Amino acid sequence: MRRKAVVLAAALLAATGLSATRVLAQGFSVYEHDACAMGRAGAGVAAPCSGGSAIFFNPAGIVTGQAGKWNIAAGVTMIPPRGSFSDSVSGTTTDLVKNNIPVPNLYITRQFGTRLAFGVGMFAPYGLTTEWPASFIGHFLSYKATIQSLYFQPTVAYKVSPRLQVGVGVDFVRTMVDLHQYVELSSQLAQPGVTFAMLGVPVGTAFADARIHGDGNATGFHLGVIFKPTDNVSVGARYMSGVTITGSGYAGFTQLATGITLAVGNPFGVPAKTPLDALLASQFSTGALVTQAVSATLPMPAQAVVGVDVALRRDLHVLADVEWTQWSKFEQLPLTFTGASAAQQLPADTLYQGYKDAYDYRLGVEYAASPKLTLRAGYVYNTAAAPTFTVTPLLPEGARSSGIVGAGYQLTDGIRVDLSYMMLKQQDRRGRVIQPPTNGADVNQGLYKFSANLLSASVAFAF
Repeated sequence: MRRKAVVLAAALLAATGLSATRVLAQGFSVYEHDACAMGRAGAGVAAPCSGGSAIFFNPAGIVTGQAGKWNIAAGVTMIPPRGSFSDSVSGTTTDLVKNNIPVPNLYITRQFGTRLAFGVGMFAPYGLTTEWPASFIGHFLSYKATIQSLYFQPTVAYKVSPRLQVGVGVDFVRTMVDLHQYVELSSQLAQPGVTFAMLGVPVGTAFADARIHGDGNATGFHLGVIFKPTDNVSVGARYMSGVTITGSGYAGFTQLATGITLAVGNPFGVPAKTPLDALLASQFSTGALVTQAVSATLPMPAQAVVGVDVALRRDLHVLADVEWTQWSKFEQLPLTFTGASAAQQLPADTLYQGYKDAYDYRLGVEYAASPKLTLRAGYVYNTAAAPTFTVTPLLPEGARSSGIVGAGYQLTDGIRVDLSYMMLKQQDRRGRVIQPPTNGADVNQGLYKFSANLLSASVAFAF
């Protein structure tokens, strides 16, 4: 009784990015790593916010020209995903479980002279939790999926000339994935050539609760450059490398009661009215559904961003960025199980994802209303990465639009606080709640909806 559907864990592990917190493909991509930058819609690769968040948005930007200065910035973005699935067959609508997910960030930089700076940052560019009620019709694909990815990045930057500065960082990545899903019984083999459905077990009967947990590490790099062709115009670019996570963990299974009894003349040769659960129990103690090791080699996508900052006036800036994310690395995702014996080992399998590269278009405006108060606003459009056949409860992902407003206030010469609010709306998208058939038939039987209202706060200290 091999659990082939359990390979959805690979999709989760593949979605990689984790944080103590945002979801797979674009839905699992987090760009809100500083309230100042979020207020500009994340635009700013050509002119990052001060305070150290340039470690993520453009490593070249940590050079401020203020000799001897320390900058420490810390913040958190609260992400409360909200969504639902409307089943076209039954007419029922199921809501996501309400979660409020904190995504933290921390940056420390030190200026050495006016041309050299060092820093270190911690941020979470991939991750989130998607959780549905355990009773949800899609629980055989996933009812809870958590991805957490933390980047730790030492960085150095140098001002080559008054108009050109460059930066480089090394990314140490720690990733964790946790997937919960039910295991369906009717499609499992009771004996060679005989499924439980043939014995009268109804389709949609759950007999096991599966959990796949894994973590892994990787190392990458981050490059940035900023060039000012004129006093009023700045252009910038950054590249964060993709990494390959070598992950390991375990797959565990808990038996669920079916309440089914066997009929007269059943193929197991046991008396009528024998509980089926009693026969299945051995699979959880000595069979293939014992806890076993799981391993996978998982790619995480590269990012590249180019942008421009134009000072229309001394107190008014317009910023625009275009970001590319290499989600096409998620073509095939292998998953390997290791049991104590051949009878206690799930078969290796490969999950085909077929993601495509995605683009983000960001436009931001920043206005210095007074020497202490700065106002910001922006708009983001994100293209979708997941093809139609991978729109599932694990990640009902689609193209998204977001509107943002924010403000920063200089409390003292050395302390600044920033606040931002984002209203995110994803395009409604049809998707599936069951495994696709081998004949390639369309099983997208309902409509997924998703939205979120994000709040971000940061405080920066300069001394």
